[in-house]
Amino acid sequence: MNPEILISFFLVGFFAHLFLCRKFDTDPQIIKSIFLYLSLIFTLIRFFPQDSNTRFTLLLVLGWTIILIDNAHHRIPNFITGYCSLLLCVIAFIDSRIFDSIAGGVEFLLFFCVLAIASKLKIGIGDVKLAGVIGLIIGVVTFQELIFFVLVAAILGLCTLLTGPVKMRLKARIPFAAPMISASILIWPIWPIWPMLRMNG
Repeated sequence: MNPEILISFFLVGFFAHLFLCRKFDTDPQIIKSIFLYLSLIFTLIRFFPQDSNTRFTLLLVLGWTIILIDNAHHRIPNFITGYCSLLLCVIAFIDSRIFDSIAGGVEFLLFFCVLAIASKLKIGIGDVKLAGVIGLIIGVVTFQELIFFVLVAAILGLCTLLTGPVKMRLKARIPFAAPMISASILIWPIWPIWPMLRMNG
């Protein structure tokens, strides 16, 4: 993605971050947000100069906002997941991958619905909706890839739980947005070569 376009994208995202945090009564953590966005811009320009994946850039921009709201209120508003889904569908349509995107969204949504029921809603409904958004970004994957994603997210969630305050460990519902978004970003470079890794394995 062109550096000027990327910077403009994050600038708009920063103002969207401020708006959404204010709308949902959440501390925007402005200083941290500025440093985070600047770090992401530098990383993308320095290490991924040829990558024009608008979908993942959107996740990077709004992921921080979702994490803060989920940590503060233990919910992910429909307003955010709904508009993100619409925007991702438009992007997928422009990229000529609308069916793959929608099928991926449904796949992740159904899988996390099963996990939420099995965990007796320890995984919240907001996390299920966020999984659908992530599915729209990633597209259709195999069952093995889904399990791999869940395992990475679960390990990150466990690390967060163990390093967090004791009172957080005793809560019935643990904010799972951060581990899910982090897992998506960590696995992002692997998805394109996953079939090759599976064949070599």
